[in-house]
Amino acid sequence: MIKPRDIRFPLDTALSADWNGSDWFRTAFFNAMSILFPYGEKSFIDSVRANEGAVTSPALKAAVRGFMAQEYVHRREHQRFNEELCASRGYSLDWLEHTIRTDSEELETIDPLFWLATTVAYEHLTATIAGCLLGRANWLDRADPGISRMWRWHAIEEIEHKSVAFDVYLAAGGTRGMLRKAMILMSFEFLVRFQARSLWYMFRRDRPPLSRTMAQAVRFLFGKPRSGRPDKPG
Repeated sequence: MIKPRDIRFPLDTALSADWNGSDWFRTAFFNAMSILFPYGEKSFIDSVRANEGAVTSPALKAAVRGFMAQEYVHRREHQRFNEELCASRGYSLDWLEHTIRTDSEELETIDPLFWLATTVAYEHLTATIAGCLLGRANWLDRADPGISRMWRWHAIEEIEHKSVAFDVYLAAGGTRGMLRKAMILMSFEFLVRFQARSLWYMFRRDRPPLSRTMAQAVRFLFGKPRSGRPDKPG
């Protein structure tokens, strides 16, 4: 079963600092990813709802309800996270959200089945990242405990509902060819137009030392991962 968990996390005391082990890049990586979620989660819910009429299985209908409930809470908590982050660090939330907001509005005007294909692609990417977060101790091992709990909760629920959009897509007649196209497009959107854009903005705003930041990025992205639970605060 997909179980919604209506949880609120304490965020306000840590977001003004580099909350992830005093490491600017690791902190900014997660901060930048959070910017995507409020509009992204809304688009995911709406794309599944637009194709829900194709679902006949009672089990899948129940899974869709659980998926939507989980995504609603994710959207709410990341909106809180983003607003408090930008207020405490002097970021422009309107600027950071502009691209994802515009793209989400455009997706609502395209073929509903391809819109759902983009959601399937994003759900694959987020579930992959969630698996890394839960399986690699060094991703959050020295993070603020409250923020770490929020990210682990989100990761667990992403894995729980990772197949729902895909199952609805198949029920609606989606093809592998369309899905491959969506995966290519959304990988570029996620990594370049959204994540890299936000990271660059945060770097220009915070101005951390370049050499140290590059070393942090290389360690995080390409270093040998340490397995285990990332639940020990520094």
